Amino acid sequence: MNSYWVDLLGAEVKQLSGKYRTRVIDAGSGPALLLLHGTGGHAENYARNIPRLAQHFRVVAMDFLWHGRSQTEGYDPEIIPALVDQVVDVMDALGMEAASVEGQSLGGWVAMQLALSHPSRVQRLILTTTMGYTPEAGAVPGYDEPDWSANLASSLAVLRYPSYENVRSRMARILADPQQLTDEAVLVRQALYRRPALSAVQQAFVSEYLAGETARRHVVTDTMLRRIVHPTLVFWGDRNRTPPALGERLARQVQHGRFHCAADTGHWAQFESADEHDRVVIAFMNETEGYEEVRHAGTV
Repeated sequence: MNSYWVDLLGAEVKQLSGKYRTRVIDAGSGPALLLLHGTGGHAENYARNIPRLAQHFRVVAMDFLWHGRSQTEGYDPEIIPALVDQVVDVMDALGMEAASVEGQSLGGWVAMQLALSHPSRVQRLILTTTMGYTPEAGAVPGYDEPDWSANLASSLAVLRYPSYENVRSRMARILADPQQLTDEAVLVRQALYRRPALSAVQQAFVSEYLAGETARRHVVTDTMLRRIVHPTLVFWGDRNRTPPALGERLARQVQHGRFHCAADTGHWAQFESADEHDRVVIAFMNETEGYEEVRHAGTV
């Protein structure tokens, strides 16, 4: 397996200075595809995907506010509105009137809210093991939302003491097979967490995200999903902490949704099953006329 930055040698890394300071990785040409990472992550969360996707599309992976090497100041415990606004700011800075958007985990939550609040800016929507969705009570038999606050102590410990072992342990829990976690993936995350300003704002961020109530004002409900008109792919892992049934439910609520579940795959599905993810995403993105809804796992 090549190094991230061997595969990404053709990409451009730059800091955008619009309303916000945002670091992006920009690669390829063609229809625009924005990639939004999860909590505590950064643009390199998509390092395994960018080179292949960039053969077909202009791919822009960004660091959210208070993540990676984007700005650390201006933390807002509401979280989601500011991140949606940042995505719009990035699109404006890059001259994109509209783009397809993939969001993983936190990024999926932001992508859904972007589609709801700025529908004309979104072409297609890809939601990979997304967070931020709360189904109607009893809609997913046997499902109870996990107690995310149980992860808070360990998440704060990694930020306060970002040793290689602590960072690796934090990242390993989002994979079905921790052996897939490369040294480079851990070292990139560790280097970022060692930055004092990032560590401080991430501690505030993760405390709200995992155990607060302010950001939860912006959860996406079934009623809200039914207003999403964009073709939507929901990509899941069969060993994600929230079950495939939740992703299937989500895909059924949007107006033009489909669902795909990767086997032996955890929460970091785009990383762990990168080849399958990219094949499915490219096929979905290249569909034009005669869009057909697919409602079953493993089909696209």
